[in-house]
This record gives sequence, C-alpha cells and structure tokens, in this order.
Amino acid sequence: MDRAPLPARTPIPLVMVKGAYDSAGGPETVLQTIAGNLDRQNFPPLLALLARPHETLPPILADLATRLPTERIDWRGIARAPVVARRIAALIAERPGAVLHTNDMRSDLIAWMVTRVRRVPWIAHVHGWLRHTHSGIHRIYEEIDRRLIPAADLVLVGSTAMAEEVRIAGARRIDIVTNGIPVSERAPHAEAAAAIRARVAPGGGLIAGVLGRLHPGKGQALLIEALAGLRKRGFDITVLLVGVGPAEAEYRALAARLGVAEHVHFAGLVPDILPWLCAMDMMCVPSLKDSLPLTVMEAMSVSCPVIASRAGDLPLAIRDGENGLLVEVSSAPALEAAVERLARDAGLRARLGAEGRRTLVEKFSPAAMLRQLEGFCATLAAEQAARGR
Repeated sequence: MDRAPLPARTPIPLVMVKGAYDSAGGPETVLQTIAGNLDRQNFPPLLALLARPHETLPPILADLATRLPTERIDWRGIARAPVVARRIAALIAERPGAVLHTNDMRSDLIAWMVTRVRRVPWIAHVHGWLRHTHSGIHRIYEEIDRRLIPAADLVLVGSTAMAEEVRIAGARRIDIVTNGIPVSERAPHAEAAAAIRARVAPGGGLIAGVLGRLHPGKGQALLIEALAGLRKRGFDITVLLVGVGPAEAEYRALAARLGVAEHVHFAGLVPDILPWLCAMDMMCVPSLKDSLPLTVMEAMSVSCPVIASRAGDLPLAIRDGENGLLVEVSSAPALEAAVERLARDAGLRARLGAEGRRTLVEKFSPAAMLRQLEGFCATLAAEQAARGR
C-alpha cells in the first residue's frame, strides 16, 4: 500500500475502539506501543473502551486509560451494539478527518455499523484467528469477525501467515505491520523476579514459562505433558503459566492426572509481565496455530531464551539454534527435548537470550511500527478527502 508523506499537513484524529475483556494479549500490547510512540500532534488519539457497566478494567487497559484520552462506553451485549455504534459515530463527527482503528471482534462489529452510515476510513488490526482450536461461542465470534473485516478499508496483520488468512476471508486491502516492542533491562526487575522465583519454585530448579491466554490453540497442554516426562527423568523444572482463559480447568486437571500439579503454577493476569519474564529460565511458545505473537518479542526484550513451535511466522523471528529453538507443531516429545537441551546448558540459554535481544533491536522497533501505522492513516485520510471533493 502506497503511503502518504509524513508529517501530515492537517491533523488526522485516530479513534481507537477496543473491547474490554477479562484477558489481555497482542491487541492491548499494540495499544501500549501506540500510547508510547504516536505522533500526537499530527494524529491526536482517542481510545474508546467498550466495557460492561461497573466492570473493573484489566490492569493493562486501566493503564492505557491514564495514558490516552479515553471515552468509556457501556457495552451491554451485541443486541445493544447499535446504541454503541451511534455513540462512536458521534465521537467521529466531533473529529473531522478521523480514521477509525479497531483491534477485536467487538470493535470490528461497531466499526462495521458505523461505516454503514458514516464515511470514515476504517483500519481493522487483526491479531490472530484460532479457528478449530476455538470452541463454543468463541468460534461463533470468530466467524462473525471473518465476515466483518472485508468491509474494512485496510486490514493490518502481523505476519504473512495471517495476511493469507484475511485474504481468504475477503479483505480488500492488506498490509503487514511489524510488531514493535521496546528493549527492556533486567536489572530494574531483579528484585521482583527473585520474589516470583521464590514463590513459583520455592525449592529451586528451573522455570519454563508460557505467557498468553490459556487456550487449547496456545499449546500449554504440550508443555505440561513435557514437564511430566522431564520430572520422571529427574529434571527439577517448574512450569509457569501467565494468563487466564477458558482452558484453565482443563490444564489443572491434566497436571493432576500426570502427577505434576504441584509443579505447575498458574499466575493469572499480572499488571507487569516483565518481572515474570525475568523470572523464567526459558519461555515456550508451543502454539498449535499462531501468526507472530508479541510474547516472542517481549521475551527477547529481556534476553529470555525462547522455544517456539514452527506455527505461522514464528520461524521468521526464531532461527533454530541461533536466537532460539524451534520444535514441530503439536509435538510434546519435541518440546520436551528442547526444554531438556536448555535445562542442561546454561551457556546456551545465555547465548540464545542475547541473540534474541539483538534480533529485537534490529528488526522490531516500536518507532518503526508507529511510522507505518501513521503512514496508513495519512494515506486513507487523503483518499477519503479526495472522494469527498
């Protein structure tokens, strides 16, 4: 997609719509990056949070609400979505030349409704669809999302694998925006990380963690299965699962059935992931299906070595044996072997962590990500203005 030159001659308001859910992940991290790096003079932001009445916001969204001009809008279910759409349309009307930016199914639905009645450029940022690994109502929501995004003026994705998915779904214009994560230092988190280690693995030993929603598609069950094999062979390892989700009860039952329940720690949602990453000796991304999750870059930012499956674009970020380890998708034995390899070799853990950090610095800059997004906004705003003449 050709991009308009920056800076923009006329400020282009960026209206970001986001549903408030009980978990956090890629969409929330992208909004954090926007909050910290957006050119606010040329792209004055507004965050519209769709939250249920009296609902306590997750920590990451509560933080965003302090960093961005924010309008909280009551969400009372899909049946009342037209009411929300009218409120968003009114906010856009107050901001001539605005661009609409969405990050999830709830906000995509509202954008679809708004753009039926108001001419406003719509950027849909799709972070990943889990397809067959979804169940129940979530599978229905994902199918709704697939039917909505063809109406967007531009669909942004984080990987070539996801670009193909949205193309098949009918997206008219697609571009890849490189996820950006700032480099972090371990030292400021050392004390908190030590406290986490003492709580998660009080007897010592290594910690292998997963950061993300507790969902079958994220593959945490594979790491629990790998842990059972490793502990039977005498490895003192604890699994740390950071996040919440529909599979938590299933994973607790699996750990109990395999006899490793006391060695699997469920941390839930945490306000700051960096101390938890610093507490890990390795982070695993055993996804059955994925694009290029931000959790990989977040681990790289603090030199935490990464073991990832070959799903989606993960092999584009992880070079096996150079800046991390790659394993076959859906293979607990392969994951077990990779964890064992790092458990046996502290030097390898340090080298892979350092190379991962170098990869982040060279390829995944927050500033570069925001300049891409701003360019897309400027282009769409110029096109909209031309159509209006």
